[in-house]
Amino acid sequence: MKKRRTLILVVVGVLACVGVVFVVPRLLPASSSATTNVQTGRVSRATLSAVVESSGSVTAEADATLNFDAAGTISAVKVKVGDVVKQGDVLAELDTRDIELQIAQQTQSYLSQQASYSMTITPDPAAVKSAQIALDNANAAYKLAKQKYAVNSTDSVSLSCDNVDNAKQTYDDAVNAYNALLTNWRVVVNGSFEISPQKAQLDRAKAAYDQALASCALTKNGVNTTGIQSALMQVQQAKTNLDNLVSPSERTLTLAKVQLDQAKLALDQATRQLADARIIAPFDGLVTKVSGIVGGASSAASITLVDAGRYHVDVLVDETEIAQVQLGQQAELTFDALPKAKVTGTVKRIDPAGTVSQGVVNYKVRVDLDKTEAALRIDMSANVRVILDTHSNVLAVPGGAIRSDTTTGGYYVNVVDTTGEAKRVDVTTGYTDGDLTEVSGDLQQGDQVYTSEPPAAQAQGGFGLFGVRAVGR
Repeated sequence: MKKRRTLILVVVGVLACVGVVFVVPRLLPASSSATTNVQTGRVSRATLSAVVESSGSVTAEADATLNFDAAGTISAVKVKVGDVVKQGDVLAELDTRDIELQIAQQTQSYLSQQASYSMTITPDPAAVKSAQIALDNANAAYKLAKQKYAVNSTDSVSLSCDNVDNAKQTYDDAVNAYNALLTNWRVVVNGSFEISPQKAQLDRAKAAYDQALASCALTKNGVNTTGIQSALMQVQQAKTNLDNLVSPSERTLTLAKVQLDQAKLALDQATRQLADARIIAPFDGLVTKVSGIVGGASSAASITLVDAGRYHVDVLVDETEIAQVQLGQQAELTFDALPKAKVTGTVKRIDPAGTVSQGVVNYKVRVDLDKTEAALRIDMSANVRVILDTHSNVLAVPGGAIRSDTTTGGYYVNVVDTTGEAKRVDVTTGYTDGDLTEVSGDLQQGDQVYTSEPPAAQAQGGFGLFGVRAVGR
């Protein structure tokens, strides 16, 4: 880095003829036999600025070394050093055929789940109508099954249970006959009623009656209800289908959303794999380095990209001056490699912490360069002048015209009067860059002033070339 001056005051612009030096013959009295040459300049109007000056090098606003994020074989390197690329351009890629097939499959799966989720939230009217028809048909089938069951069960029970009444009548008759037998005392006395024909008939009637009752009960319990049950299940299923379409449950909605999210995640993962298999420009820029060849391993590939459209220069500013530097201040830049180029910029960043080097504290200041047609290149040396303040349209004289009065401590200039003699004019100095110095006093634009010692006959005590380092107004 070049040596910086603590504070210098620079000319921003001057009017034509500023600082023009004239060589005129010294006007001597008639008795003088010798003549000498003296130098003069003009009082002019100019714009002078106070600046902080430092130097640095040109740096791209963005600078990135790009690599593959996936392992594989390089199938294409699409750029070379010096190429200008746009954000999103594919600079190099691996063999991605398998990944692209996977993406196609995951895309179809995602679209299918997306359609399913949409239909869950807002069912297709045609699907609702179809479900309603299915429910109506199921209800009709169920009604018919019940009718058939009623007819079939009545006939079977009737046939089976008619014998119960007949068996009951026979049994009742047998009971009456047996009871009548028991009224004969001789039979009771000798106990012959237990082996009588009436007793045997009673036992047979009782057994037949019990069998008829059992057969009737079995018939009632054994009537086939499979048709009704099947029809009822169809009704319940059709109703469930319709309800799920019209008013899906929270569980159904959650499940559909989860399935959609899973399909999206699978698609994103496949897409990410494709992105990892490509080197893509993250910004508009200039390719400055390319490594890796087609057929080589992805680990050997890298591409360096810089933002050639935006530059900045970082400079160091002494701690005694940093308080004067503010964000947004304008700056002027010149370049050793481009002597005719002049670029402007703006202070965009001031580091809050300083850097200590050999006991000197400096603060890094970043200057963003304005767009320019200058042929800038990265790392070019740059001279930066941050403009702190500007005085416009002020009177200025060449720096060599300022004289110091050792008695008063003030300053003055020697104006060339109409006779060629030196006329002292006291002035107050302001900004200066060493070539021009701002002055105020009894001067007019265009006045001619001595920049060297005036003729000896007009010389006044206390002369000496004035050197201003940082003069305030």
